[in-house]
Amino acid sequence: MKKQMKKWIITLVVVIGVVIYFVWPKARLEKPIVMSVQFEEVTKTLAVSYIVDQDDETYVMEVGHGTKGFYPPRTNGNWDMETNFTKVLAVQNGYELREDVVELTDDQLAYFLSLEGRALPVQISFDNYSPIETILVLMMNNEAVNTTKNGNTLRYTYTSEKDVTIDSIGHYDSVATISFEQNNREVFFPHRLTQGSTVDIIIHEPYKLSSKDMMLLEIRTTEDQSVTRNILMTESIPKGYLKQIVKESNANSD
Repeated sequence: MKKQMKKWIITLVVVIGVVIYFVWPKARLEKPIVMSVQFEEVTKTLAVSYIVDQDDETYVMEVGHGTKGFYPPRTNGNWDMETNFTKVLAVQNGYELREDVVELTDDQLAYFLSLEGRALPVQISFDNYSPIETILVLMMNNEAVNTTKNGNTLRYTYTSEKDVTIDSIGHYDSVATISFEQNNREVFFPHRLTQGSTVDIIIHEPYKLSSKDMMLLEIRTTEDQSVTRNILMTESIPKGYLKQIVKESNANSD
């Protein structure tokens, strides 16, 4: 009888904890949290995803790079409201993950293709908020690669085209984490690869933060050369995820 009572109490505590987490009054955001800003060569677009309070009627007004501005189309007459392509990607705990898209002209596309590097500083402007500084990641068509899926992880196998020493492998614009293996053993850097040899890059928690969310992978050598690859994220965000991001963002701003 005592054991049953103890199990019942433990179960009740767990249930109460879960209920409190999901229904406890949420913290309001002081400003949108920009989650992803990506240029995609194939679709000729800039996509911005961001978290806001569900009742906050603010949307992307401008993506600024240097002296240039790029604007989501608004042909519905609502010049400071939803754009033509506004999407609500997720609703959780009183927050929304939204996405706005800028369609690029051929001249604007050529501008981004002419820039060096794959990560650019930009400012995202929202109605009623100060501009937010973040990073725009350039996703080039010829750098997209295939992966294999294993549960909630993705695996990309990089094959070296020549003898080289890899100094580091990093990534941009993704909440995922990465680890490295060769022949099922953990890899540490710097790491020597001969021509034709491989290293496996494991992507953990590849959550989608936009309609077509991609991770930019950068493989840098000791000769200060880099190789970039685009990896498509596949997993929907779990329950309570937006609340977790907001909590972490508020903690970092304190």
